[in-house]
Amino acid sequence: MATNQHDLERIRQQIVLANIQELIQKMTRRCFDVCIAMPETELRSTERDCLANCMDRFMDSVQVVSSQYFRRRRRHQQVRLARSTTSSASPTAAASTSMPKSASSASNDEKVK
Repeated sequence: MATNQHDLERIRQQIVLANIQELIQKMTRRCFDVCIAMPETELRSTERDCLANCMDRFMDSVQVVSSQYFRRRRRHQQVRLARSTTSSASPTAAASTSMPKSASSASNDEKVK
């Protein structure tokens, strides 16, 4: 059992690493395309500044999107949890289970009339 937990943790870490690598590749491609018009042997100061600003904006965007994603995910989980606890303890379910059989039958007879 501990091996399975260890394997799961290792897989999670590999996924995180792969996501980080993909993020860096996307940022590099995007910022290179935006900032480097004609590649040369050295970066000009304007290109260096552009790359720094581009990477900062990219990382800011990633942080905003990921925090919003996790906030919505947490809210969705809370709603699901609230619904599951509410449905398992609904008043009608509690009333029908706590009501004696004769009272339940009388109640059903009244509905039919």
